[in-house]
Amino acid sequence: MVAHVGGEVRQLRYNVGKFCEGAIESAKAVAAVESEARPRKDPVKLKFPDAYGGKKEENFDNWEASVNSYVYLQHILTEEQVLVAFQALNDEATSFVRSLACAAGCENNLVAYSKITPLPQFFKLPKERFADPTRGVRASDKLQTIHSRQWRSARALKGVMDDLVAIPDHGVIETQLVQLFYRAMPEPLRAHFFDKSQQAGITYDVLSRQVVLFESKSMPVSTFWNKDLDKGKKWKGRTISGQVGVKDHMILTLEEGGTNEVPYSQIEWGLEEEDSSVG
Repeated sequence: MVAHVGGEVRQLRYNVGKFCEGAIESAKAVAAVESEARPRKDPVKLKFPDAYGGKKEENFDNWEASVNSYVYLQHILTEEQVLVAFQALNDEATSFVRSLACAAGCENNLVAYSKITPLPQFFKLPKERFADPTRGVRASDKLQTIHSRQWRSARALKGVMDDLVAIPDHGVIETQLVQLFYRAMPEPLRAHFFDKSQQAGITYDVLSRQVVLFESKSMPVSTFWNKDLDKGKKWKGRTISGQVGVKDHMILTLEEGGTNEVPYSQIEWGLEEEDSSVG
């Protein structure tokens, strides 16, 4: 009797073991099939970042963001990322990074320097060397006075404020941003969004998105933000290939052929561009 029970237990263990082995192999097979069926992500076709040379008029933060996007979307190996960033430098910035490689004991071997230097760490020293320490102060000044200009388009206002808010160390807190945006938005929109602007916890990002969406759906388009007229942007279902400024209007050339004219009076310029705009 005992021997019989013992035999059944051994047989049961054997059957369970075979079942588990089969389940594991089946799971592996399913995973392999799913892996093959799942489309692999190929690198996105992306323009190589514009070169940064360390000049005062150049924007290091924008260059850093471009390089980060490029190495991510192109699936650049970690040990090669600094090497790619180096290829997107020129002039004084190139010389400075070569000096960093020498200081790290790599002489002029940027391949070796790239292998021992993480990209986030690499960005810190050129940023300290070349970034304009007054950018945050100037961004703060522009934000604090942005309502002094009569904005005709909430989209243009948001575009300009977004660029300023993205600058580090501007020092303007969230509640101030909300009120500055509200005070600067086109007057027809203020009454509609007064209560929203007073809500506890409302953020600049949420308010500005809602205002721009409301404007696009409820108000006729009579003013265009100048950045919406840049090369590559869509214009009435077609793609802008370039622009030519003449006396009182801008001529847009289109990739599909033909041109369109936009009077300067219908263009909302950014804070930097308005001083150099025609008309």
